[in-house]
Amino acid sequence: MKTYLEEVAKNVYAFLVWDESWNSYNNCYLLLENNNIILIDSGKEEHSHFLFSALKKKGIFKSDITHFIATHGHKDHIGAIQFLGEIEGYIHNQDLELIPENIRNKLNRKLPDIGPTVTNLECVLLGHHTKGSVLLYHRRSKVLFCGDHICFFGEPLSGNVVDIGVCEKEKYKQFVSEWSQNNEMRAQYNFSLFIEGLKKITKYDVEYLCTGHGVVLKGKINEFISDLLEFD
Repeated sequence: MKTYLEEVAKNVYAFLVWDESWNSYNNCYLLLENNNIILIDSGKEEHSHFLFSALKKKGIFKSDITHFIATHGHKDHIGAIQFLGEIEGYIHNQDLELIPENIRNKLNRKLPDIGPTVTNLECVLLGHHTKGSVLLYHRRSKVLFCGDHICFFGEPLSGNVVDIGVCEKEKYKQFVSEWSQNNEMRAQYNFSLFIEGLKKITKYDVEYLCTGHGVVLKGKINEFISDLLEFD
């Protein structure tokens, strides 16, 4: 199983695992700040041992994790939380219905529609990929975690884990272009709400875009988002 644990910015790490059943990378992230260790998304339950093994090599044990934040409630983003101890677990209440009842008690804190959350991470409800999907912005490092609002599902890495992502960006722009021209798809997958989410992202100065699947983009993020908005 191919895995990576790479530094994105100071005290921000990305963990990627290649999911052979989905033919895609699934991502989660670690933020170290103010004596807190915050896990953002956790991957699937069956991949949890890869995550915890990678963290252990960095000297971080799962018992050291103080907070968990779900960008949304799908199983590939919340699966490993059942193996964490007594933590503060956050999710937007619009996604609680997606969480299996046996682990809902782990997600005991609610994310705001807009406002600060753990260690002043800024949270904004996007509500497109799921009703409760959110973005998280870390102002100090200019890292924005967008969950699956933008992601590179099914795409192998064309370069480094943290990369300018020329190939990935072009493929994604082509995808959004085709989506924008298909009226049936626009309606079925709520293209207008996707665009509204992009507009929310543009309000931030982003150096690194951490998505739910695949490459972590670095550099000219706002330019990339602006290119996508041209398809509106």
